[in-house]
Amino acid sequence: MKKFIFLTLAFPIIMGACQQKNTKTVEPTDPVAVETAQTTTPDPAATEVEEATQEDLTGKVITLTARDFREKIIDIDPNQGYRYKGQMPCVVDFYANWCRPCMGFKPIFHKLSEQYKGKIIFYQIDVDKAQDICSIFNIESIPTFIFFDKGAQPLKMVGAPTEQEMVKAIDDFLAQ
Repeated sequence: MKKFIFLTLAFPIIMGACQQKNTKTVEPTDPVAVETAQTTTPDPAATEVEEATQEDLTGKVITLTARDFREKIIDIDPNQGYRYKGQMPCVVDFYANWCRPCMGFKPIFHKLSEQYKGKIIFYQIDVDKAQDICSIFNIESIPTFIFFDKGAQPLKMVGAPTEQEMVKAIDDFLAQ
């Protein structure tokens, strides 16, 4: 009986990780963030000097906590709206250690981080330790990859891509 209950609970989780891959523009689902993202534009005449986020350009995959994500990736502010803090484009891998497709893609993600060194930063964040961030970006299955760049809407890719599919997605994103 315990095995049946476990399988009943595990099946939707396993199937959720194997959903069809797709890429689309993502909007934060936080009501304040959505409202401000749609109604607020940065004031070019503002005299505040923004502090640049320190970026790691070593070509390594950087593991983020929820706090790190807020400090390095996004700023959601009722007055400023939603904006990417980095200077260089990045891709964030939303993963979990128990997710087989996530762990299967991990070596490819690390390989691509070396290959694209100096062009795009590779981050990863554990969904089990950053549920608030996952809810903002409506992460419903993993792995999910979100591409961020200054002045552009983030793009979301759901599902474990092949190496060629990820290379194409990165190249297309960088060509924008």
